[in-house]
Amino acid sequence: MITRIFSVLLALFLAGTVGVFLVKVPEISFLSVVMILLTFLLMFTLGVYAGGRRIRIKNLKSRY
Repeated sequence: MITRIFSVLLALFLAGTVGVFLVKVPEISFLSVVMILLTFLLMFTLGVYAGGRRIRIKNLKSRY
């Protein structure tokens, strides 16, 4: 549980750091910064969801 909370806090810190950097770059519009940050958060959320599931692998007989 503590690991999950720590990883969420680190992900938010990373997204905030990247967001501050992208906002400081004048050539990038605000909308594109928001889209990049939302994409980062979506990828992190999908990673947490996929990492929390157990994948069952059936025993497959070798063809050799």
